[in-house]
Amino acid sequence: MTEYKLGLATLTSNVDIVDQLDIIKGVGFDAFFTGWIPDRTEEIANKAAKLGLIQQSIHSPFSSNYRVSHLWNGGEEGDRVTNALIDCVKDCARFDIPVMVIHPFIGFKDHTPTEVGLDNYARVIEVANKLGVKLGFENVEGEEYLAAIMERFWNEPSLGFCLDTGHEMCYNRHKDMLALYGEKLVHTHFNDNLGVRGEDITFEDDLHFIPTDGIADWHNIMERIRKTGYQGIIMSELIMNPSRPGTNPITDGYSKMTIEQFIALAYEKITKAISM
Repeated sequence: MTEYKLGLATLTSNVDIVDQLDIIKGVGFDAFFTGWIPDRTEEIANKAAKLGLIQQSIHSPFSSNYRVSHLWNGGEEGDRVTNALIDCVKDCARFDIPVMVIHPFIGFKDHTPTEVGLDNYARVIEVANKLGVKLGFENVEGEEYLAAIMERFWNEPSLGFCLDTGHEMCYNRHKDMLALYGEKLVHTHFNDNLGVRGEDITFEDDLHFIPTDGIADWHNIMERIRKTGYQGIIMSELIMNPSRPGTNPITDGYSKMTIEQFIALAYEKITKAISM
C-alpha cells in the first residue's frame, strides 16, 4: 500500500504564516501550501527550505480583488485577473513549487462557460506549459466551467485536477469527481463537512472540517484515490476559525483551541482517515 506524505494548508490565524510552518513541521506534516502572497513568496519559500518542508502548491486568487468569474466575462477586468494568474504561475516556477491550484469559477448563479473564458485560461495554460508548472483545477461550484476546461485542454501538459473532498460532498452532491478526472489528479484538498443541509447548495455547506469530523466516507475516498495511481502528497485544507461563530459546534470547538492543538489534532485525524 502506498505510504503518502501528508500536507496542510496554512490557516487563517493570528499566528503569522511563516511561524505556522514551524508548527506544521513540528507536528509531523511533510508539506504545506499557502495562498498567493506576492510580496512574501520568497520569504515563505526560504523558510520551507530551511525546515525541509515541501511547498507543494500556491493556491491562486479566486475572489475579492481577483474574482475568477471575471475571466469568463472578458474585458479589462477579465484580462487583469488572467494576468494575475499568469504572475502566480511565474512565482511557482521561480521557487520550484510544482502545482498552482485554480478555482475555475466562483458563484452559484451562472452556468454557461464562454469562449472568452476558455481563451483566457488558454493564456494561463500556455505559460504553465512553458514553465513546467502543473495547474490543479479544483472541483468547486459551477461544475460546467471545470468540465469545459477539462474537455478543451485535456491533452495540455500542464492540465491537472485538484480533488476537494468537501466540495465533492456539497457542491458536487457526492458525485464521483475522480471517475471523471482522476487520471489528471495532481493535488488534493482533504476536508470534511455535513453535506448539503438545505434545499439549495450554499457556501455555508463548505465547512472544511478536519477529516473524520463530518460524514465523509474516508475508506471510499482513499479507495478511489489509490485507484487513480496517485502517489503524491495528501494535502488538507481546513478552517480553524469559523466565519459565523455560534452556527456549528464543531467549528466553534476548533476556534477554542490553540493553533498548536488544532494542527496536532488535524495530523492525528488525517493519519487515521487515510488508513481507512
